[in-house]
Amino acid sequence: MPRTVLVFIVLAAAVVLAAGCGGSNSAPTLTEYEQSVVTARDRVDFALGRITKAKAKDEFLNRMDEASAAIDDAASGLEEAGVAEGFDDETKKLTDALHQLSVDLSATASDLRQPEGQVLVTGASGLNFESWDQANLALASLIGQGIDVELIGRH
Repeated sequence: MPRTVLVFIVLAAAVVLAAGCGGSNSAPTLTEYEQSVVTARDRVDFALGRITKAKAKDEFLNRMDEASAAIDDAASGLEEAGVAEGFDDETKKLTDALHQLSVDLSATASDLRQPEGQVLVTGASGLNFESWDQANLALASLIGQGIDVELIGRH
C-alpha cells in the first residue's frame, strides 16, 4: 500500500474519530432535562432514605458519609447533563443546595464522631438541614414551571 494512501486513511480515521468525540454543546430537550432532574432527585432521596435504616451508630455515620458522596455526585451529574432553555436559575439553585447538603451531611457525621458529638443527637427527633429546604424550594419552583418531579422526602 502506498504511503500516501496509508496517511490518507489515518487522517480520515482521525477526522471521523474527532467528529464522534466532539459532542455537542446544544442544550438538552425539556424531556431530557426533566429526566436528569428526576434522576438526581431520586438518587438524593434514596441516599437519604438509607441513612434512616441504619441499625447502629457506626452504620448511621457511614451511611451519612455515603449519602454525602452520592448527593454530591447527583448534583454534579445534573450539572453535566446540561440545562434546558429557561431553567438556568432553578438548576443552579438546586445543584448549589445539593452540593451544600452533601457538605452538611459530611460535616454532621464528622461532628457526631467526636466525643462531644453525642450531645448533638441526645433527645433529638431528627436532623434538619437548611440545604435540604433549599433543594426542595428549587424543586418546587421547577414543579411550578411544569417539570414533573417530586420533592425530596423527609426520612
